Amino acid sequence: MLATERGPGELICPFHGIEHTGKSAGAVVIACALARHDPAADGDELFEVARRVGLRIASRLEREGDSTCFTFRPGRHDPYNCSNNVIDGGACSDALAEVVQTFGDRLSAEDREALVHASVHHAQTYLRYAIMDKGIPAQKAWAMTGAAQAYDLVGHEVLKLAVTEGARLLSGLQHSDGSFPYHPVDASPGHRGASDVSAFYQSRVTAFAHFALERAGLDAAAKPHGESLRRGLGFLLALQGPKGRKVGGIEAKPWYWQGPYEVASHPFDVYALAAGWRVFRRRELAQGARAAWTSWRAHLDVEGQIQDHLPSQGRSYQCPFFWAGHASWMARALPELDSIWNLEDDPPSGAAGMLLACEHYPDANLVRLEDDVIVAWVRGGRPPFNLHHGSPRGAGLLQVVRRSDGELLIPRGPFGGREEGEWRGAWGLPSPRRGWNAAGGELRFGLWLARNAWRGKRPLEAALSVPRILWRGVGRATSPRVSSAFDRSPSVQMLGDGVMLESRLALADGSPIPGTGLLRQFRIDGDGLVVEEHAQAAARVRRLGYNMPAAARDVVRSNGRLSYRLG
Repeated sequence: MLATERGPGELICPFHGIEHTGKSAGAVVIACALARHDPAADGDELFEVARRVGLRIASRLEREGDSTCFTFRPGRHDPYNCSNNVIDGGACSDALAEVVQTFGDRLSAEDREALVHASVHHAQTYLRYAIMDKGIPAQKAWAMTGAAQAYDLVGHEVLKLAVTEGARLLSGLQHSDGSFPYHPVDASPGHRGASDVSAFYQSRVTAFAHFALERAGLDAAAKPHGESLRRGLGFLLALQGPKGRKVGGIEAKPWYWQGPYEVASHPFDVYALAAGWRVFRRRELAQGARAAWTSWRAHLDVEGQIQDHLPSQGRSYQCPFFWAGHASWMARALPELDSIWNLEDDPPSGAAGMLLACEHYPDANLVRLEDDVIVAWVRGGRPPFNLHHGSPRGAGLLQVVRRSDGELLIPRGPFGGREEGEWRGAWGLPSPRRGWNAAGGELRFGLWLARNAWRGKRPLEAALSVPRILWRGVGRATSPRVSSAFDRSPSVQMLGDGVMLESRLALADGSPIPGTGLLRQFRIDGDGLVVEEHAQAAARVRRLGYNMPAAARDVVRSNGRLSYRLG
């Protein structure tokens, strides 16, 4: 058992030694979903889990000092909860309503009243305001789920209006290409990198909005909401590779797992795509849901514990208790997963059965290339970045995946290192001032990471948190090392069969090197990705070279030009 039950329904995380109330809510939703959809499940046992944990959650609703708001503890009040009031509250109001919806006829009048009161009281005094006030789209949408479920219980029109207005506000925050910023610039993020798009958070916004609209009795497919959902699902599919794993490296919040990829967001992917398939009947949504589930399942360890990535691929900030709670959204998609499991894959499209697809998502500055052999992603410009905030790489290839077996043809290490498919060199002298300006402010955050790791019984991780920031943050920006991946503002020109970037070499803080120029072209031809590179002006860059991918074939080099194929 992942958690210990200290008291009736009180689930204690073994890593943080605390009750993550908002994630305990996930156990409630899973119990309800299994009771509804698994004919082999023990209904009595699931009822008791949902009732016992639900009543414990309800008992944790407390008034915020002299405020009129009532919130679920611990929320933001204990730093080791690693959450806040709106995330926990949205999940708790949602879960308590789910118990009543699923087991209402089995609950005593007293238990039913306690669950309904807590769900609705929190939604009325806090969530309906948080929907309007929260700047981060995923948090706004999570608040909508609790408000919608509370509306379903009691029919208070103000809660339905809050959900409707929340959906309108989310649509206004959404980019025209379907992507969402993690933390919009207008909402004053602590670092501009947090305003980047996020492969980790994209599906949360779409999944929560879809769920909330339906639970509030609204037609999710109708105008104006339907078009926003379609665009959000389209961008989510663009992030997904042929075996369900999403592309890494396009992320506003990379510190969360500090690795080249993650599958912790896949439960939200599955719900968003499965619910989208149910409503819009687009086969590619069903296939995407199935692929996301399969990839997530492959990351369960031998004891069934959920991992956000393989142990060799980075470090996780969150605990398995969090990831287990999030699995509730996958449980909610069980009926759709069951119905789509035996759907046949779409046949190849295009002339003579050849698949050639080149899609540009201009607001995210992302290009997705796909043929019968590979799927590749090319990133153009992006916001400022540092060790913890914003996408660490761009202005070139993010990843290339072979369709047949899911093999990564451009390996990416969890913390950088020798990056294949990039130009590199050195320029000028080391600059401690540059390094400190780029990452010195992260040291305080490193102390928090160290404290969290210590609480999670990871003493080595705690000891290394601050030194890693000094080495990989301050040290890297201090270094004279330059790379094509550090350029923040290349020009992007779409071709009929690919994309061309005009960029420069840059230092690790994003500062461009004057006098440098790179012409980078990425095309598909039905037999893989063709890469053509030209280093134009090199200025005073020392040791200029190109890290040729180990998987490259048909390599040609000549006078600052090179070409090769990946497939």
